[in-house]
Amino acid sequence: VSFYQVAATLGPVYGVHLHKDFTRWTNFVDAISFDLLGLAYPNACIGSMRDRILIAALWPIAAIMLGGTALACYALTEWLLSDRTENLRRGLIRNAQSRLLYLAIIVAYLLLPSVSRAIFKAKQCESYDINVFSGETRSYLVADLKVLCSA
Repeated sequence: VSFYQVAATLGPVYGVHLHKDFTRWTNFVDAISFDLLGLAYPNACIGSMRDRILIAALWPIAAIMLGGTALACYALTEWLLSDRTENLRRGLIRNAQSRLLYLAIIVAYLLLPSVSRAIFKAKQCESYDINVFSGETRSYLVADLKVLCSA
């Protein structure tokens, strides 16, 4: 997974592409992208570039918080259905905390490539010929073609 994280960000961020023998096995991971916004809505429908970057960067935190809430509800339910001893409560709290830490590490580790890619796409520009005879070109952001890149 770590090699995939590095290989997936080299192209969009630095413009460096590894040989296909190194990246052939990573094609299946691209099929299961964790870009939830891109799967649900076209990028242009979400709002400004700033909003898209914020959503792309913060949704993993929301997923961790939702998982933490579910773990807390489970621990509370288990404690309420038991004999409510103090030792059981401490054990449930420790168990819920360790599960939450495990969940946070797994979510952060698996979602890092897609979040990084979404953030770095904000600075990726593409040049277009405006006037073929004079050679004039303009660069626009790939993620939002309304935004002109600075010269």
